[in-house]
Amino acid sequence: MEKRKKTDITEVAAKYFSGNGSPEEKEYLEKWINDSEENATYFRQLGNIWATADADCVSDEIDTSRALTKIRKRISGDSAMRRLWFAWGKIAAVLIIPLVIWNIMKLFQKPAEDISFQQPVYSEVYATFGTRTALRLADSSLVWLNSGSSLRYPDKFTGSHREVYLNGEAYFEVKSEEQMPFIVRTADIAVRATGTKFNILGFNSGQVSEVTLVAGKVSVSEINNKGIDTLITHLIPDQHMVYNKSTGVVSVRDEDTYKFISWKDGKLIFRNEPLSEVAKKLSQVFNVDIEIQGDVLHDYRYRATFQDETLSDILKLLEISAPIGYKELKRAPLEDGTFPRKKVIIFPLRSPDPD
Repeated sequence: MEKRKKTDITEVAAKYFSGNGSPEEKEYLEKWINDSEENATYFRQLGNIWATADADCVSDEIDTSRALTKIRKRISGDSAMRRLWFAWGKIAAVLIIPLVIWNIMKLFQKPAEDISFQQPVYSEVYATFGTRTALRLADSSLVWLNSGSSLRYPDKFTGSHREVYLNGEAYFEVKSEEQMPFIVRTADIAVRATGTKFNILGFNSGQVSEVTLVAGKVSVSEINNKGIDTLITHLIPDQHMVYNKSTGVVSVRDEDTYKFISWKDGKLIFRNEPLSEVAKKLSQVFNVDIEIQGDVLHDYRYRATFQDETLSDILKLLEISAPIGYKELKRAPLEDGTFPRKKVIIFPLRSPDPD
C-alpha cells in the first residue's frame, strides 16, 4: 500500500468515524476495506485510535480536524515503535539464533558422546608367525605378543574394570590401578590383576592354558561354557600355573620365570626340558608340525638358549648336540590350492631315516 493512498484513506476514515463523510466516500472506503485483509486490519487500527482520540475531545461537536491530527500522530508513533522493534528483532535474531543452534547441537551431541563413552571402539593386533609385537594400551599398560597370537583391546577403558581378550601368548606389565582391575580373557581362563607383571599362554585350540607370575599378584578363574567365571587359584611371584581344560586339573609350582617370558626378548630358553616340550614350543613359534619318532626321544632332556635363530638353525644345533636327526617333508598343495603347515620329523640317529 503506497504512502499517499494510506494518507487518503486515513482522511476518508476520519470523516467516516466523525459521521461527516459523503455517501461516495463511504462506498469508496467499504470497497477499499474489502480489497484485502491488510486493508481491513489497517481500518480496524484506525478505529481503535479514533476511539481514543474521540474520548479526548470534550466539545459537544466532534472536532474532525483535531481527531485526524491525533490519529496521524499515533500512526506515526506506532510506525516508529514498529521500526524500533523490527530493528531490535533483527539484532536479537543475529544474537539468539546462533545461540539456539549451538544449544541444539550440544543437545544432540551429548547422547552420542555418552554412547561412545560407554561403548569403546575395539581393535585387534596380530603377531604373525616368527615375529613378536609390542603395544601400549590406553591405560599405559604394556603388552608383548608372541608369534601367532592376537589381542583384542579397547581404545579406552570404561566402567569398573579394564578388559582385553587374548588368543595365544602375551606378556603383560599392567599399570597399577586398584579401583579398576585389569582382566585378560582367553577361551578358557580369566586372569585378574591390578598392577603386576605376568605371562599368559592360552590358544583357543590348545588343550592347556598357562600363567606365569613375575611380580605382584593375580587370581585365575576358569570360564565355563556359559561364560561364568569360577575362581581356581591365586598366584604369588615366581609361580607357574598349568590348567588342563579337558580334565579341569590345575597344577601350580615354583619356577624360574624368565624361561617362560624370555621369548619377548627374542630368546628361547630350555632348562632341562624334555624334547617333547622343545618340539611343542618350536611348533608354536614357527607354525610347524613336529613329530618325534621313538619313545626314547620324548624323555630326552635338553638345555639350550636360542636367540633370534631360524627354525633350520635350531634344528641343526639340536642335531649337533644330541643323537638325533631330522627331516623336513615336502609340502604338496591341497585341493583348494593352499599348502598345509610344514612338517618336521625328528628321529633317533640309530634308526633308519623315515621314508
